[in-house]
Amino acid sequence: MLAKNHYTKADQRKNPPSNLGETAVAIAAEAARIYLDRHNLAATPEALSATLRSWVKSNLAEALRDAKDALDANMLQAAEITFKASMVQAGIEAAKEAGFPREKLGNLNGIGCP
Repeated sequence: MLAKNHYTKADQRKNPPSNLGETAVAIAAEAARIYLDRHNLAATPEALSATLRSWVKSNLAEALRDAKDALDANMLQAAEITFKASMVQAGIEAAKEAGFPREKLGNLNGIGCP
């Protein structure tokens, strides 16, 4: 799934996410990609896709509740930042779970590889 839907900043400009779920996944996937790159890690698309799906799914309800609380307090910017921060954290956790040192990747093509 992630191999087909691997979001980059350029992809997001060309094809912006059309709903909240896609937005959540796009934010988490970009955070995971950055985490893998900064920590010299790689992940197979299958493993990262599965961990992203799991972490986004488990964090989404709380992120939406927190964002709604901010909106109820008329704090639009805080709602957006809170939601993004929750999805970034989901992406980081997914990358930690799926990532492994790049040198162990061998000849496979994975995410986080040059």
